[in-house]
Amino acid sequence: MASTTADLPAASRGIALRKSEGQWTIVLRRFRRHRLAMISLFVLVLIFVASLMAPILAPFPRDATGLAPRFSPPLTTNPQTGTLHILGTDHVGRDFFTRLLYAARITLSVAFSVATAATLIGMTLGALAGYFRGIVDSIVMRVLEFMASIPDFPILLIIASILITDPKLLPYPPFVLDLIGNLMLLNSVGTERAQVLTMIVVLTLFGWTGAARLMRGMVLSVRERDFIESARSLGANNVRIILRHVVPNAFPPLVVAYTLSLAGALTAETALSFLGVGITDPTPTWGNMLQFATNFMLTNPWVPLIPGIPVVLCSLGFNFIGDGLRDALDPRLKM
Repeated sequence: MASTTADLPAASRGIALRKSEGQWTIVLRRFRRHRLAMISLFVLVLIFVASLMAPILAPFPRDATGLAPRFSPPLTTNPQTGTLHILGTDHVGRDFFTRLLYAARITLSVAFSVATAATLIGMTLGALAGYFRGIVDSIVMRVLEFMASIPDFPILLIIASILITDPKLLPYPPFVLDLIGNLMLLNSVGTERAQVLTMIVVLTLFGWTGAARLMRGMVLSVRERDFIESARSLGANNVRIILRHVVPNAFPPLVVAYTLSLAGALTAETALSFLGVGITDPTPTWGNMLQFATNFMLTNPWVPLIPGIPVVLCSLGFNFIGDGLRDALDPRLKM
């Protein structure tokens, strides 16, 4: 008579149950054991949800000036309305907490847009180069070598300063500007929407190379395996082989690379806005808030901490999540 799982010893039952777990269940269980990654995920979700609820949580209008005396300290009561300035006011009397929420929405949206677009572009070009090789691989690799031979940040500064100063150089479709404006709560008057979209385009232009190299290497390592040859012999075309067999095998490293590219996009946008060649005031981002704060940090040393702490928390959070995903997706590690 065949024995059931209930008839097995406790240790054997545990092994049988563990073998029945799905792949993503195992990955989730391993990821949850990474404490820093879980704490980072909680903090990032909290910040992102707060930014999405900015119109509800913000006690004042985004650009309203003269609400209180300039550089009012935190927990100052507005003399006109009696509303509390939770983080005080900036150099023109705008509420810091309100600006911080709207800036989080813009900065995080830019980071997610850049990381997503760059990963998709790099994944597509890397998969085509690694799978077809030949002339396709030569063209992609020459472009990658050219991008690697130039200093990224100086060129990024030059291109960003030119395009941000005159957004009309890139004619965007109106529906794209409307989509960006509605997503990030940008004003329809002026060049706010064009500036933000230009920042996304510029950062994506320099951010796809890492994903392309990673994807190409993964495709080269799996394209000659037996299951690929079996799919070819069964009549599967190249598109089906790439989408159903090649890309899934390269997916785990790409997920880790995506989380790390989020941190890179966030710090790049913050750096450009801090240097004055990115998104400019009155559109709030953590970078331009930090730029204005450093001008007055000697007399008001608490002011740079307001935009600086979220930048540090989100950058560390993305890196810790990437570290946790790397450990969870690596089958060689036992957790």
